[in-house]
Amino acid sequence: MGCFSSSEEKKDEKKKEDFVISHESAYRNYWDVVMFFVIVLICIIVPLRIGFLIMNWQNWIPIDIIVDLLLLADIIICSLTTFEQDGEVVKSRSEIFGRYLRSWFAPDVLSVIPFEFIGTVLGEYHPLYRVNRLIRIGRLVYFFVSWEKVSSLKPSVIRIFKSTFVIVFLAHFIGCVFFLVIVIEDKDAKSDFTGTSNILGLKFHSQYIRSFYWSFVTMTGYNNTNPNTQLETIFCIFVTVIGISLFATIIGTVGSLVTNLDSSKLYFRQKMDGINDYMKYKRIPDELQNEVRNYYSYLWKSGKGLDKNKVLDDLPPYLKNRMN
Repeated sequence: MGCFSSSEEKKDEKKKEDFVISHESAYRNYWDVVMFFVIVLICIIVPLRIGFLIMNWQNWIPIDIIVDLLLLADIIICSLTTFEQDGEVVKSRSEIFGRYLRSWFAPDVLSVIPFEFIGTVLGEYHPLYRVNRLIRIGRLVYFFVSWEKVSSLKPSVIRIFKSTFVIVFLAHFIGCVFFLVIVIEDKDAKSDFTGTSNILGLKFHSQYIRSFYWSFVTMTGYNNTNPNTQLETIFCIFVTVIGISLFATIIGTVGSLVTNLDSSKLYFRQKMDGINDYMKYKRIPDELQNEVRNYYSYLWKSGKGLDKNKVLDDLPPYLKNRMN
């Protein structure tokens, strides 16, 4: 009876251990896409509400609840998702949770702490209580790196999209901080700094568009803004330094990425140059040279490409014999 009960316990334990989510499953990939858009939504809404001091929290309750529930669900899913180690898939829930505990667990839990309850206790509300949701921004790096490895698109395309996303998000974030500076200074904010007279009197969409424009142009270093106060001066210096550094890095990165997008075509041209040099060295007749070029052009246009290790081995035997 003791052996029987022991085997039953092992079976029950094995069933529990088997309750995991494959990191390669389609459902897990779909969930990553959902979480990507949730985090992007957080990156848009949280700075917007803080920078523009949007205090009507009642209108945001449905979105806040849905976002928080999805963040909580993501913690559970991540604690059950398998991972690959040394070429083997780890399915032990204790090992999975241990790995998650050492990586994303603490930031993920910190990002869902409902600091809004502080406002409830104090009898006031401020959108700054949701700033901890921005901790999830770090997950975007994980998503981009993962998609570079498994996406059917070229990694260069993913990197260009990532660079564009970083620029747009920073412009949005700085624009929100810019408007917050104006709100703090109130009447001290002059039009030669804001670029707009009476920006506080405009409608919300106009305020945001002008703030986004100011941040985007100032990041490039071309904005003729004229700070009047010390706060404005420090803020402009910070934005300009960050913007110039970012654009210098991204412009160089995007330049190399765009070049790599056409890497296969560049490889084809380089190989054809080598073949042409070889045929000229061997003094191959022009008619045969044209026939060889036409064949390689056919390989390129048909999508078969060229062998990276061999130059002439993919020629038909009759052409290869005539080349020797």
